[in-house]
Amino acid sequence: MATFSFDGLASGIDTKTLVTQLMQVAAQPQAQLKTQLSSTQTLVSAYQSINTRITALQSAADAVKLAGTWTAATASSSSPSVIATSTSAAQAGSAMTFSVTRLAAAQVSTVAVAGDVVADFAAGIDVTIGSGSTATTTHVALTGGSASDVVAALSKAGLGVRASVVNVDDATGTGTTQRLQLSSTSTGTAGAFSISGLSTAPTQIVAAQNAQLTVGDPAAGGYSVSSSTNTFTEALPGVTFTVGALASGVTVSVASDTTAITKAMQTMVDAANAALGQVGMYTAKGGSLQGNTQVVALSQDILSSISRGTGTGGSFHSIGVQLTNTGGLAFDATVFAAAYAADPAKTQAVAGQALGSALSTVAERASAPAVGSLSLLITSGNERMTNLNKQIQSWDTRLADTQTAMQKKYAAMEAAVNKLNSTQAWLSSALSSLDASKKSD
Repeated sequence: MATFSFDGLASGIDTKTLVTQLMQVAAQPQAQLKTQLSSTQTLVSAYQSINTRITALQSAADAVKLAGTWTAATASSSSPSVIATSTSAAQAGSAMTFSVTRLAAAQVSTVAVAGDVVADFAAGIDVTIGSGSTATTTHVALTGGSASDVVAALSKAGLGVRASVVNVDDATGTGTTQRLQLSSTSTGTAGAFSISGLSTAPTQIVAAQNAQLTVGDPAAGGYSVSSSTNTFTEALPGVTFTVGALASGVTVSVASDTTAITKAMQTMVDAANAALGQVGMYTAKGGSLQGNTQVVALSQDILSSISRGTGTGGSFHSIGVQLTNTGGLAFDATVFAAAYAADPAKTQAVAGQALGSALSTVAERASAPAVGSLSLLITSGNERMTNLNKQIQSWDTRLADTQTAMQKKYAAMEAAVNKLNSTQAWLSSALSSLDASKKSD
């Protein structure tokens, strides 16, 4: 933008202040647009805040509707040495009674260290992992025949057998001697190993074995279940249990997870109250949505979902849900748990298929993308803000042009006045000179 000098020195008019005041008048339409933009932003923010709560309500209601919520199960064990957990695949009512007859173990073998433990280290050693048709043999090269050389070679090979040199009491119990200890890195028979090429064949001090559960007497039709570790994942569908000691008569059972189901109900009621609170805050006297009938109706729809009951004459009070005198919902977990224990199927029908479905429908009508009542209000508000911003930007250009024109106009006026003043001064000087000349004649 060009720069113009006009300070009113020639005309005696404060042209800078004059232009500023004229621009304030010219900018009033833009100021009104900015006020409208601010108001629209406030409305859209309120709609979005309420929509967030409504969306959370729909998610919570859908969770209560979901069949998987009602099949949630929890596993328990009758023995402190057996820890049981369940997954979504666990079936409530299932159980398994067994004895822990064997714990998983990793093989441990030792070799006495008296000088080199490999007579011909150049030939290396062969390590066999597993047994039978699944066994695999790997040749391991050595750089020396000492126990430390074997430790280094096995560590580098990474075959599942680790080695170390340990100091142990000697035969007299008054001194120490060294042994090369060889251990499988995993429990179970699949980790069993053998090593050839050592000067002395290793002595096995702990045999590799799988953990085992025994159900009944195998000789009388009973059976056993094995695992390479102390954790069993397939013995009972959907249940994982870890054994820590030998034990008899252990029962792992699966029951409905009432705690999880109750929590889902509480979450839904809390979400409904959060939505009601948000609507109430914005539609109250002085709120940005005061008098907005669409938003007020949303609150009424949520409350009506409770007051109407099951649709077949039943009340949600039977599952611990009721309206409060402050315009909210209350949930009694104890009443719900008792109802569920007495009749799980009926409680699921009332809570999930009736209440959950009703609240989910109300929430979806409001927050469904593109078509929900709140979604439409938000979209409309965003479109209005976009249009207002375009108009405001257009006014920026228009006002800049107006200011430039005013500055040119008053700068030209000052220049013209200044020229007139100069001309006037010259004429006055000339007339004075002429007058003085006449008087001298």
